[in-house]
Amino acid sequence: MIRKPAVAGMFYPSDRETLDELVSSFISGSGRQADDLITGIVSPHAGYIYSGAVAGAAFASAPDDVRNVIVIAPAHRYPVIGSSVYNGEGYETPLGTAPVQKEITSRLLGAGLTFQPLAHLGEHSAEVQIPFIQVRWPDSSIVVILQGSVSADYSRQLAEIISEAARGFDNTLIVASTDLSHFHSLDTAEKKDRKIIDAFVSGNPPNMEVALQQGGEACGRGSILTLMYYAVLMNQTRFGEIIWDTSACASGDRSSVVGYFAGYCGGEAGK
Repeated sequence: MIRKPAVAGMFYPSDRETLDELVSSFISGSGRQADDLITGIVSPHAGYIYSGAVAGAAFASAPDDVRNVIVIAPAHRYPVIGSSVYNGEGYETPLGTAPVQKEITSRLLGAGLTFQPLAHLGEHSAEVQIPFIQVRWPDSSIVVILQGSVSADYSRQLAEIISEAARGFDNTLIVASTDLSHFHSLDTAEKKDRKIIDAFVSGNPPNMEVALQQGGEACGRGSILTLMYYAVLMNQTRFGEIIWDTSACASGDRSSVVGYFAGYCGGEAGK
């Protein structure tokens, strides 16, 4: 079973060559250098015209030798119970088929997660990450988790399950897929988004809970929290901001914007 693209031609180009060139330009044009100590990134999931440059900066910052990519993304269109782990053979895009990492997937399902097929059919939040993975690491395998439950307690539990499932698999990267605030003025969006970014950079998951309670917005708040708890479990102490931008950059409309953030977590040099 191959998951067919649902938003090619809408969120990103459906032509192979055009898509390859566009994603490559987002990555190379970011000016970011690969950091071998990064183990997780935050990447947006809007249409590439709006958030592609931010996603490109996130993926450019990750190590060059990634072999397995675990994408944790929110479910927008289907009421996912807990989390749904894609249990097919791969995710297809115009660039080809990204193969599923079957052993990690099997371990996740064995730990109690489930495969809810309908959740993956039309969901864009994971799909838009796949072309970046294919261009950045053509020989890598993927794991796709659509996280439906978004409480801090659930994210902590999911992070523990992921850390155990990925044990023994070196060169594994976690991608937390999320956009930030939606449809506020540019000034308001920046204030709301800064709450989320500051909380992420703190490396302390409870700070993210506070930021959300105090008006910060992230449609993938569960994904971010899971990444943060995963980093804590893996003794990763370095969290940082790569770039922040909004849809106003592409649309010119500053009255109603969507916020996009690229961030990273990883280890300290010499540790």
